[in-house]
Amino acid sequence: MYVANTTGGLMLQTMLYLANHTSRAAVNTLIDLPPAPKSDINEVKCFGVYGCFPINGPWNTVTRTINVHPQKPSEIEPHFTLHTRRAMDQAKYIDLNDPDSVQGLGINELGKIYLLVHGYLEFGEIPWMLEMGRALLNHCPEGECAVILIDWGGGASPPYVQAVANIRLVGAITAHVIHMLYEELRLPNLDNVHIIGHSLGAHLSGYAGHHLQHDFGLKLGRISGLDPAAPLFTDTDPIVRLDRTDANFVDILHTDANPLMKGGLGLIQRVGHVDFYPNGGFDNPGCDKKLQDVMKSNRKGSLFSTMQEFLGCNHIRSEQYYTESIGSKCPFMGITCDSFDSFKDVKCGSCDEPGRLCMRMGFHSQEDYEEQLARGLLKPQDPPPVFYLMTGDRKPFCRQHYKITVRVSSHDESTLHGGEIGTLSIQLHEEHNKKKTTERMKFSPKAMYFEPGFEYTALVPGRDLQKPGHASVYWEYQTNILNPLTWRILSAPRIYLEYILIESLESSDTYLKLCPLHEGAILSGAENVLHTAYCKD
Repeated sequence: MYVANTTGGLMLQTMLYLANHTSRAAVNTLIDLPPAPKSDINEVKCFGVYGCFPINGPWNTVTRTINVHPQKPSEIEPHFTLHTRRAMDQAKYIDLNDPDSVQGLGINELGKIYLLVHGYLEFGEIPWMLEMGRALLNHCPEGECAVILIDWGGGASPPYVQAVANIRLVGAITAHVIHMLYEELRLPNLDNVHIIGHSLGAHLSGYAGHHLQHDFGLKLGRISGLDPAAPLFTDTDPIVRLDRTDANFVDILHTDANPLMKGGLGLIQRVGHVDFYPNGGFDNPGCDKKLQDVMKSNRKGSLFSTMQEFLGCNHIRSEQYYTESIGSKCPFMGITCDSFDSFKDVKCGSCDEPGRLCMRMGFHSQEDYEEQLARGLLKPQDPPPVFYLMTGDRKPFCRQHYKITVRVSSHDESTLHGGEIGTLSIQLHEEHNKKKTTERMKFSPKAMYFEPGFEYTALVPGRDLQKPGHASVYWEYQTNILNPLTWRILSAPRIYLEYILIESLESSDTYLKLCPLHEGAILSGAENVLHTAYCKD
């Protein structure tokens, strides 16, 4: 099983690589190899109690050419592995043919039941599912939660179109498993049942929710879609893909929404009750590393995980963000805005601004959504909100959003020295804990021009601090041999700041005005300390 899936994982990475370097035809050829056996488009294949599966109508359109039925259940062989202990040991298997065994599985009928679903070319023991399962069980009091890993690896192999067809059947089987748990545990409803699916697994979750409603008259409590797959699902009928009607609450994390030709594998369209677009939904920090750097940071990982991190980095960020959000004290706060560009340009205000919606991304989003409804800040008939946020480039990924305003001094010495081109970095320090700091936060990704008497504002992600006290400021000077205005022969490279304002978009409690001593120079190559006490007013 491990070897087969490692090979499949490398095929995925090759597909991602080709998506960046070759034509769409080459990518589609790779996705579809080996060719799937085609069926008559008007033929309907049935699988007993799981129902019938047509492949015409919305299942086969101009933009979705797929004429393949699901494989037989005996070929896919989906497995449902139950874990109730935090160590994820002593796994038990749920058998649809043995309903009487459910009572002896140790599931707390009053607790939460989580079902985790993998995507294309993966399998049930994939590390992210085990890691997320542990995080979920650790978040609950001992014995109150159950985690079920859905392994449909037998149907997740190439060709891609066959795997796309297979998730329809596995979704129906999943619905039957959930219905069996509902009956045998005598659950009042499915409000405590939560499916978390990645990529193709997200759409599989949607099919399970659809079958529960139409076959059993039951509605899932929640589905979390982690970067739902885009190929063959973009701009399709809601019945074909995960949709907000598939559960009482559907939250979506978009992390790889680049076009397929640029290597993107995730949907960009809004399909949930809430949709989160960290870093705009693509090009996440840390996903531009060279292969040797990824290998160094992932020495203990398998070849599969290393290549997945290298070429499928954006796609798997959704799993990593969601897992971290379960037990993190940092909120992963998403903020509504017209666009990610407007969000980055600080045009959308803070969470304390009237009419501004803020919601935690990931595991806790449903709590925030229900609270917003209860307070009347959000109404069910309103358009589903979209949230933007920024993350870090490594674990822990969660960051706070700092609105930083820099005022370049206009005193005589600054004016005489003139403007400077360079990069400003700010490191905040906790007031009562010297060891707790942010990273060096770059005010701008590239060197910019700072002119005396002018004010500049930027939104910068940084580690969450309870109460920042002072800041260290670093100046990196940029010189150009062709531009005499950048030459500094007789003086050290420097910039003169009047003050820096630090505000948090998450909370109005964070507001600092920091100044250099006597409005002195911020020198290149040195740590320059700014304090509130140094400000004149």
